[in-house]
Amino acid sequence: MHHTAWTKKGAGSSLPSDRIPSKSQAPQSTKAKGRQKDASQPKSKAVRALERLRDDLRKASGREPDSKGGCFCQARMHSLSTYTPVCRSCGLILCDLNLPNYACPHCGDALLTPSARESRVQTLEARIEETLAQEEADRQRAIQMARAAEGAFPTLSAAASRAGTPVSDAQASHPVNQTHKVLSLDSKTRKVKVSSYTPPAVSRTASAEKVKVKEPEPEYKRVPAPPAEVACSAGLPNTQRPWANTRGLNVTYVPPGRA
Repeated sequence: MHHTAWTKKGAGSSLPSDRIPSKSQAPQSTKAKGRQKDASQPKSKAVRALERLRDDLRKASGREPDSKGGCFCQARMHSLSTYTPVCRSCGLILCDLNLPNYACPHCGDALLTPSARESRVQTLEARIEETLAQEEADRQRAIQMARAAEGAFPTLSAAASRAGTPVSDAQASHPVNQTHKVLSLDSKTRKVKVSSYTPPAVSRTASAEKVKVKEPEPEYKRVPAPPAEVACSAGLPNTQRPWANTRGLNVTYVPPGRA
């Protein structure tokens, strides 16, 4: 084979272009950095609740009973469940407190089939992405409103100059290490003094620690399961007072015309 100056000769080539490293892996490292920044960003309570429900649906088989006993209000005290509004086995109406990853609190059957469970997981992932996008848009809108309220030309702080790093309203309003000139009058010499003042920087570590504090989940009032035996009166009804309560409760009859 005839070798020319443009023939690739492998590692021993003397051409400078053959020793230039490839840059094809650069976009992957950029995406990896972006994912690390997104992971470090604190998540809201709504996003954490959706992610918890998604993970529970993936891990659960659907046969595990709810440790809290579920709720038997039948959507009269709480809102109707958006994931499993009714049990397909016994027909129990389910509220929001009956999570789809648990079994039915009445009959104990799974509330979702495997295909329906996978569909719910995809729906939750879509809701998580929409919620994150909406929260990011609200965050950027709040930053722009804070800058517009200052009435000055918008300035970029050290934290905001980094691409993809979210900043709070306090950081956007008060750039880090911004020096102010202060004029003061000495009462003894009657001379004006010019001094510099640098406000303390906003600590992002302290604010992140406040966000990481786990908030206790609110305790909702749950309706317990009905008793297994129906309470009824053992005595016979009185023909003279058919409306009387034979269970011993003090109830007064009111005729329909006087009600």
